[in-house]
Amino acid sequence: MAISRIGALLVIGAGLLGAIAPAWAQSPGLYYAWRSVESDLTTCLDRSTAALTNGGLTDIQVEGNSVAGTTENSTAVFVCLENSEPTMVMIMVSSMDDDAAFELRETLKASF
Repeated sequence: MAISRIGALLVIGAGLLGAIAPAWAQSPGLYYAWRSVESDLTTCLDRSTAALTNGGLTDIQVEGNSVAGTTENSTAVFVCLENSEPTMVMIMVSSMDDDAAFELRETLKASF
């Protein structure tokens, strides 16, 4: 009887350990670039939206000083920092596929 209780405790303990152990998943790659632009915030956001649209991204959303969009396997975000002189624009692309993220970043940089 004691052995069956110990066995049950071990099974329960192993189940709990599995439930609370952190997931070990691969984190997505993040590629970014920035540059200064001679424009105001509205123009920077317009150019960012156009670059995302021309790059084939969907679900494009403007929130404050940033514009984001997605592809099937990547997410891209432009951030326009108007408080700096001149305005700075930063692009970040994240994806589980590093090659796709790098290629998308370069495409968006050229399109901006």
